[in-house]
Amino acid sequence: MGFPILPFVLLFLIWLAIRIKTLDAKQEQEEAEFWAKEKAANATPAMDISNLRYITIPIEKFPLNFSNDEKVMEIESELIELSTHKLLNLSGISNTDLKLTYGVPNFETMTQIGEDFDKMCILLNSYSKILISSDKEEDAVKVLEFAIGVGTDISESYIMLANLYKKRSQQEKLGFLRERILNSNLLLKDSILNKIDNSTEENFYTSSPE
Repeated sequence: MGFPILPFVLLFLIWLAIRIKTLDAKQEQEEAEFWAKEKAANATPAMDISNLRYITIPIEKFPLNFSNDEKVMEIESELIELSTHKLLNLSGISNTDLKLTYGVPNFETMTQIGEDFDKMCILLNSYSKILISSDKEEDAVKVLEFAIGVGTDISESYIMLANLYKKRSQQEKLGFLRERILNSNLLLKDSILNKIDNSTEENFYTSSPE
């Protein structure tokens, strides 16, 4: 006598139908909530953004004009320009939330502020690599500490700073950095911590200016 598979097949098909219906209902609910939120965002009036805690680049602490290399001078020039801009870390904030928080009339302004912050983080990372390769590690530490202090999401910046702390036997600072990463919202924090824990002075990453 064969094993009766039909009842199990029917049960599976019933479960599958219920599951699909549940997922469809959930998707419809999420879409309805999204459009309701978007409608509210598009009706949000302008907020006062003049007194926000903007980030400013401490350009006076950077070792400007230490090189005649065109790439170095270009990075420094862009950082000097950005030091006159208002910057905010808006990483992970959706366009809808930007409008809800700051108002529709400020949307383009806040988008530019966020993009300028992202650009700054990229420049600081590149600048730090050049400083390290130019034997200006103390300056690189200052630049990287600022970048991480304002919440850069560039993994390489955290790894470079950790390696500098290791090289300089600054174990307490290394511990604080690990704690900061551990408690952050960085998407790759586990990967960053793994690279920090497994890195040595022999594989210390440096890059020369092109």
